[in-house]
This record gives sequence, structure tokens and C-alpha cells, in this order.
Amino acid sequence: MSKQHFKKPEIQTIEALSAELMMANQLLNEANQRLQESEKQRSEMISNISHDLRAPITAIRNTIDYLRSGHTISMDDYQSAILLLDKRTASLEHLIQEFFLLVSIDNHKKVFHQIDIEAGPFLEEYYFSAFADSKYEDRELLLEVDEQLKAMIFIEPESFIRVLDNLFTNALKYSLPGASIALGALREENTLQIYVRDTGIGIPDDCIHRVFDRSYTVSDSRTPEGASGCGLGLSIVKSIVEQQDGAISCESKIDVGSTFTITLPCR
Repeated sequence: MSKQHFKKPEIQTIEALSAELMMANQLLNEANQRLQESEKQRSEMISNISHDLRAPITAIRNTIDYLRSGHTISMDDYQSAILLLDKRTASLEHLIQEFFLLVSIDNHKKVFHQIDIEAGPFLEEYYFSAFADSKYEDRELLLEVDEQLKAMIFIEPESFIRVLDNLFTNALKYSLPGASIALGALREENTLQIYVRDTGIGIPDDCIHRVFDRSYTVSDSRTPEGASGCGLGLSIVKSIVEQQDGAISCESKIDVGSTFTITLPCR
């Protein structure tokens, strides 16, 4: 039986151990900061959603109390009350669906069924469906996709239609009648950049980095018709794009407009 040889254990110097400890502490601090920021955003999101839920629920409750009050109600008032109930219920359903989708994506419970698809025809089809939508009748819709564009992208078409819907709706919400909304695409080597550009009210410089945060809301003073929301739309857009190996960014100038750019790998 051969004699075993044991290696002498390496003993680290005090300086090396101290350096490793400092590095570990730094990583721990960074992790704690990220956790605190995530918790802050979660709390703000819940607060914003609670605020957005309160308004339609209050309107629904007041309308129901009015209908049950026993007072004589004209047919016109009755019809107005029903329309109000329908509108407020629809807004509640939309908010709940958006929140559920965002949670499903974040928890990886949402499965994306991606396929190879030609970007040009896909974007053209979306553009013409938006062009036929009456809600954009007082906006100028532009298609900036080269007819010769050749780009195969690997996406789930249904979820990317939602992405474009959210970006177009966002452009509509934060622009005034007569503004333009453009859908375009540019091929750069192995990537495709899809953009939605508007000539709307723009976003302040100090807010651009937060537009995709789920807790972000636009100030009422910067929102046409005083509309506001919990900001889930762009958070959902970012989550969908990133889950399908893409990235999204925003550029904007006050009173000039905003451009949202999605970058996807080409197959």
C-alpha cells in the first residue's frame, strides 16, 4: 500500500481575507439595496392600484344607491346610470386583467408560444388595423416600414400585438388631436428595431428612466383631459419584450414627442 501524500493547506493572509470580506459585504449591500428598491416599487404599485380601484368602485356604489333610492327616475337618467355602470365596470375589468397578466409574467406562469414571423407583413397588418380604428381618427397614423425589409423575428404574435396596442394607446393618450403616431422598423445587422413615435406632449427628462416602472404615473398636469393611471401598461410591455429576448427604450422631449424603441434579435 503506497504512502499517501497530503497537501499542506494554503493559509490566506489577513489582507486577502479582509479583501474577500469587504467584497462580500459590498455584494450583500447591493443585494439589499435592490431588494429595498423592489419592495418600494411593489408598495407604490399597490398604492396606485388601490387608488385606481377606489374611483370606479365609488362611482358604481353611488350609482347603485341612486337606482335603489326609490325616487322616480326618468328613462334618460336610467340609461345614463346603466352606461356609467358599464363604463366603470369595464375599467375595473381592464385594470384587474392587466395586474394579473403582469404578475403572471413576473412569476413565469405566462408561457409565450413564439414562432418565426416576417416582421414587415406583421407590422403592416397591425398598422392597417389601427388605421381602421375610429379612436385614432383625429391622429395622423404613419407607416415607416420599408417594403424591402427582410427580418425574421421569433415572437409570440398575440402578445406583441398587445405590446403595440399599449404603445399606440399610450401615444394617443399623451397627445392632442392632430398629432402623428408613426410605426416603423429598421434592420441593423442581426437586430431589428421597431419603434412607435408620436408628436405628443413628451416626458420630462427626470422621468424618462422611470416610465417602465410599475409604480410610475404621469402627473395630472401633464396628462390631457386629466387622465391618470397606475402605469401598468408600459410595465407589461417591458416584461413581454424582455421575456422574448428583446429590449425596449424610450426617448422623449417635452412638447416634441416620444419614441419607444423595441430591439429584437433577427433569426
